[in-house]
Amino acid sequence: MATKEADKEKKATPSAKKTAAAKASPAKATAAKAAPAKAPKPATRAATKAKPPTRRAVARPVTRVVRPEPSREERRPAEERPQARPKAEPRPLPTAPAGHAPLIKADGTPEGSVALPAALTTPTKRRGVLFQALIAALANSRQGTSATKNRSRVSGGGAKPWRQKGTGRARAGSTRSPLWRHGGVVFGPNGRRYAQRLPAKMRRAAFAEALGAHAANGRMLVLESLGFDGVDGDRLRTRDVAGWLARVGDTGRSVLVTAEFDDRVGRAGANLKALELRTPGSLRLADILRAETVLVHRPALDALAARAAVGGEA
Repeated sequence: MATKEADKEKKATPSAKKTAAAKASPAKATAAKAAPAKAPKPATRAATKAKPPTRRAVARPVTRVVRPEPSREERRPAEERPQARPKAEPRPLPTAPAGHAPLIKADGTPEGSVALPAALTTPTKRRGVLFQALIAALANSRQGTSATKNRSRVSGGGAKPWRQKGTGRARAGSTRSPLWRHGGVVFGPNGRRYAQRLPAKMRRAAFAEALGAHAANGRMLVLESLGFDGVDGDRLRTRDVAGWLARVGDTGRSVLVTAEFDDRVGRAGANLKALELRTPGSLRLADILRAETVLVHRPALDALAARAAVGGEA
């Protein structure tokens, strides 16, 4: 009897479960309707990030700014202040036909042209010779006097530091050995010569080509005389030379070649960085290549042509 009742209960359990679920389903539906709707998800990731904490304002100490007092010129009204002079535009250099150079008068104004010697107008163009002559000239200007002292030239070290044997240390004969502090230098420079020999024809050809390039570009001017305006007797000022160069034109870095060295012009032009004074014998190849304009005194023109002549061209 007990077994039969258990079987009936087992068979009845599934149906009972179904009826209980059916009864519970309306309750769940009503609970779902009563529950509030969930908030929509954020559209971007930036919205999900937490906002940074607000910064607190921190009081900083007040610094005192000390301003200088205005000068007397600044206190004056703008109408009464002296106005700066406008810079004058440089004048262009005078021109001349091919084979000629402009002739400059004593007051700095052009007056026709003068024919240049053939050695300066038609030089042989050899770029390799010009470069080689420049390197040789720069090498010959080096002194090569740097030297160091070897162990025989260093002072001291006459006595033997310690005896030869019995001390346990390495043998030493002088405290001025290169191994010691304050000792001599082994393979340091002891003077050398940088001079390079160049044939005379190559030197003349390079000199003529450098001058010919200035003459072809119109950067060689011939001066009739060296008289400067505003000169009282033997007194010559730097401003007189600078004013005369400004009247000539935009010469830039220039070299003035005179037949003989003039002390007056040399002292007056010593403060001008853009002017160098040379003679036909002291004029170097580096001076010509470094200068933008070559100013030649008329008496020194033949001497330059003789120095630039190769063979019998003079």
